[in-house]
Amino acid sequence: HPSPVFTFAHNFFLFRSSAVCGRPKVHSLRIVGGHKADEGEWPWQVSIRENRLHVCGGSLVSSQWVVTAAHCFDGPLNPSVYRVHLGEYELPKPAHTMVSSAIGQIIVHPYYAGDGLSADIALVRLVEPVNFSRTILPICLPSTSDPEPFPVGMSCWVTGWGNLYPEGKNEVGVLLDQVCIYGRGGDMFPTWQLIYDDMICAGYAEGKKDSCQGDSGGPLACKLNGTWFLAGVVSFGLGCSQSNRPGVYTRVTSYMDWIQNNMGKHTATKYSFPFGIL
Repeated sequence: HPSPVFTFAHNFFLFRSSAVCGRPKVHSLRIVGGHKADEGEWPWQVSIRENRLHVCGGSLVSSQWVVTAAHCFDGPLNPSVYRVHLGEYELPKPAHTMVSSAIGQIIVHPYYAGDGLSADIALVRLVEPVNFSRTILPICLPSTSDPEPFPVGMSCWVTGWGNLYPEGKNEVGVLLDQVCIYGRGGDMFPTWQLIYDDMICAGYAEGKKDSCQGDSGGPLACKLNGTWFLAGVVSFGLGCSQSNRPGVYTRVTSYMDWIQNNMGKHTATKYSFPFGIL
């Protein structure tokens, strides 16, 4: 993979959703051009199920909350038809570490108006807090104090269970791939649709590496000073891993106030965001 063209050096404040966020115990999904991850390498990756079928990915950000995409919940918001599977590795085979949780609440951003538009983000509250383990841990959330902690040129990772090939001939396996964050303008997008301020584009000019069908709602994870943070939520793209068509992700920093307010308001015990300097 190309080396990052930007080195992120200065310290800044970031919210930690728990003392253990962003630091998987395993070090070493399904993404086009992807590589198979080690079990427990991405412990915040969840599978959102509708009537037992995997429909979207998501990111565990605390013991009771998942961040995903709004477009994963087309139609009436009926939590009873959905479940969240945590600790999964290969689909459809259930992992021995898998925990299945009922959903107590789905909160779609009120400004979301459809595919390819702004505010493609949603929160899912689990009925009961989940116990953390080697294969179930949250990813850290960024803070609002630095609106651009993930600069253009930074290499980040996207994970999920989408198609390894656009034709959809392969199945199962949590996979990962490295992508590069792009700016919103310039020659990279000669025919690209409107890219709003609340979106991140990531991929490579030559294509081949990108999130694909089945990865919606999953994480774009960036590592800062040894800790993983949720930079983006898989939103949309034109085709799969095509040249000059990088994937588009909802920019999490644009919605941190909304995330914090809803997690605090809808959690039985007072939700805290302890600060940490990385």
